[in-house]
Amino acid sequence: MSSAISVRYDLLRGHVKYGEAKGIGSAAVSMDRSRKIKTIFSGDLILPAEIDLFTDRLQPVLLRNGKEHPLGLFILTDTKVLWEKGSPFVQCEGYDLGYLVMRTRTEKRMFFEAGTRYTDVLQSLLQLCGIENLSMTASEKTLATHRSDWEMGTSVLDIINQLADELGYESLWFDCEGTAQLHPQKQAEAECIDFWYGPGRQDGYLLTGEEGCRQEDLFERYNVVTVVCENPDLPQIMTATAVNDDPESIFSVQRMGRVMAPLVKVQNIPDEASLAQYAQRLLWEQIVSQETVQIKTPLGPICGCGAIIALEGGPVPDIYRAEGWTMELSPDGWGEHTLKRGRYR
Repeated sequence: MSSAISVRYDLLRGHVKYGEAKGIGSAAVSMDRSRKIKTIFSGDLILPAEIDLFTDRLQPVLLRNGKEHPLGLFILTDTKVLWEKGSPFVQCEGYDLGYLVMRTRTEKRMFFEAGTRYTDVLQSLLQLCGIENLSMTASEKTLATHRSDWEMGTSVLDIINQLADELGYESLWFDCEGTAQLHPQKQAEAECIDFWYGPGRQDGYLLTGEEGCRQEDLFERYNVVTVVCENPDLPQIMTATAVNDDPESIFSVQRMGRVMAPLVKVQNIPDEASLAQYAQRLLWEQIVSQETVQIKTPLGPICGCGAIIALEGGPVPDIYRAEGWTMELSPDGWGEHTLKRGRYR
């Protein structure tokens, strides 16, 4: 594998490559779905003298079997110059372009009129942060009320993620080319699979650990979720209840009886249908297994935030959601993934 794998560190200015950095030893790129800024780079590099850390971007590129796979676009926010045997190099840490969105804060109280499409608001907020490239699923859902929820000084990333959650979208993340992504959250189901790992595929996998907490889960489980949207600007209180009545689930009302989750309250939601979907999404998080697995794979294209992964063969074949991964950027490096099982138990 070592002869087929290498890594190049491109430097971009205005989306145009103007040079390269040289890697010193190994580096790493990691994604964590729970982080506000999803993707981070760390590594030791020799940077050219002409680099401008305020405007230039680092793009690690994996070369595998003659194909190039960009691994993200990073702003080098933390650099430390070190010397080893008289030769300087830079210890670097960088964040994806979510850093620009997080550091941009409102300079006045934001206001959006009722009836404005969520997607229009989201796009305008990203433009405010200087984010030019956006991939977003179209939606005609609109703000149900006038919105001025956010105090001056609120991070724009917090506003975007709040609106995305109301819309049922994954929180903001950036892909391997540095394009902002706003799309509906996906469940770990067969029709949503993004990547396959296993026998007969180009990429196999090794199980490095399996962790389950089924006894604790059984104690904590609920099978009824109720969500209430109570807002004085709405004509009425909206309520939605989702019930796990799936006969294949050991946590169904048929097996456990009705076990009600603590009441969930939200201030804003587009409409009653969206509230019902929100309740169903919370229930789905309850009734799917909380079991996670850790696997190792050969280095390859990175999977997006919340991507759906199918593991074939091996000890734990099933469909999972990607919660995080780390790629060691060296010829003999591996990708290590944390996956959350998606099937009913």
